[in-house]
Formats: sequence, structure tokens, C-alpha cells
Amino acid sequence: MKYLAHSISKNENGSKMRFLGASEETKRALEENFQLPLLSQALMKWYSDLPKSNDIMFDWTNDFYIIGLENLMVALEGYRFIREDEDWKDFSEKMKWNKNWIIISSWNGDPVIADISKVETPIYYDYVGGEFSPKLLVDSLEKFDYFLAVWLDKHDDRYYKSGEYQSNFYELMEKEWKIKLTNDEIKNICEFLPIAKSKENFPPIEQRIKEKVKKYYVYLDDPGKNKSKVILAIKKEMGLSFDEIRNRLNSNEFLIAEGYGENTLILADYFMTLGAKVRTETK
Repeated sequence: MKYLAHSISKNENGSKMRFLGASEETKRALEENFQLPLLSQALMKWYSDLPKSNDIMFDWTNDFYIIGLENLMVALEGYRFIREDEDWKDFSEKMKWNKNWIIISSWNGDPVIADISKVETPIYYDYVGGEFSPKLLVDSLEKFDYFLAVWLDKHDDRYYKSGEYQSNFYELMEKEWKIKLTNDEIKNICEFLPIAKSKENFPPIEQRIKEKVKKYYVYLDDPGKNKSKVILAIKKEMGLSFDEIRNRLNSNEFLIAEGYGENTLILADYFMTLGAKVRTETK
């Protein structure tokens, strides 16, 4: 089960990934107060060749992360571990969060959960907001590992736009996925992650390259009604602690992203879909 580790190693010097650290202050506070359960053998094997201290973001998605081994405790902030006033508390029972659920990844602020009580370590997903009731994504960590490895290896910006791949390129990835996953498993994962087959052809690559000349700056003016989900998304995108986010929300301007090309605009659109009021400027 080293498909993903091999793919990360092969692509680590390219532009497909971004390595992000977690808040050291939050990490220390959680480690002083809590302890994770013993991880399953499958999960420990998975992490043996993955980066330990950094989370990995698939850059073209703007918001899909693989959580580093040393950041698993921090990933549970806001789910199981919550700070009230000056004290950290374990809200497992109140939030109906099973202590064997470990967040190993996230998309769109929503957690991807490994159930370490099972030998195969099945993978679940859930959506932020309301009572947690995880749904099965795929029945083993090995299949999830293989799926991500193929996605990382095969992804090409030339055939990707706003969560969709040109149909013939999508079919090439799908052919690889079918080596280890069923059609239903592939469909299940693709419906959760930003992976869809486009029904339209994309503009010529030369035109899309020209569009990347401008640099975009995205500011958060108001988190809106879904404030908790917006804050979780900011936390993952920027690697800030909840306290740092709250302080910046009280400042005059909160810059949440900057960059060239459509990925930055996609991120702006993503925050707007969460109900946030954002402002985009170019320079």
C-alpha cells in the first residue's frame, strides 16, 4: 500500500502539490490535554512513507488535503476537540464522534474519516454542520490510497477546469481506477471529490494560459450564515488556528488567497457557495 507515497515522491518537485504545516500552538495545546487511540496497523503502514509534519494539498483543487501524521490531533479540532473560553474539551459524546474516527483527509472543509477499529480501515466521509453520520466512501484504506495515487499521477491542468476533466482524459483515469476499484466505488469517490467528466470541450490551452497573467487577490468581507464551515475552510486553506482566524475576521481586510489563474477564482467561488461574501481584486 505505497501507491500514493510513490506518486508524492515522483511529483514533490512539481506544481501539483503544496505542503502546509499546522498551527504549532494548537498542536501543543491538544497534545498536552488529549491522546489519540492506537492507530490501526493499516494506517501506520500508510503513513510510514508519507510526509509526517506537513499536510499535502492537491494544488489544482484548492481545498483537498491529506493530513500529515503529526497533525492528526489538530485535524480533530472543531470535531472532537473544541476550545471553550480558555479550556479544551473532548466533545466525543456531545458531537456523537466515535473515538476510533481519525480524519486523514478533507475536501471542501468536509472530513474524510478512517475507522481504525476495523482491520481494513474503511474510509468514510461526512459534511460539516449538524449531527455527524459518516457515510462509506470505500471499504479499505488501500483502495483510497490507490485512487489518490492515480489521480495525482494522471492529473493535467490542460484537461481540467472547475472540477471537471475532458471526457477522454477522465476515461483514461477511470481505466486505471478500475484495476482496483469497482464502478460503484469510483462513482462514490468522484461524487464526493471534485472529479467529474465534462460534457463540453475546454478552450484552447493557449487562451487559458493568457488568462493566467493577472494576479488575483481574494478578500473575505463577511463569513455569512455558514460561519463555522467558512472558518473550517479558511483553517485548512491557510493553516491558521481558530484564534488567528477570529482575530483576522475583526481586522479591516482579511486576505484569504492570492495567485494567478483560474484556481484562485475557483477558490473565491467556493467561499461564495458556502455563503461568504468575498471580494476579488486584480493587480
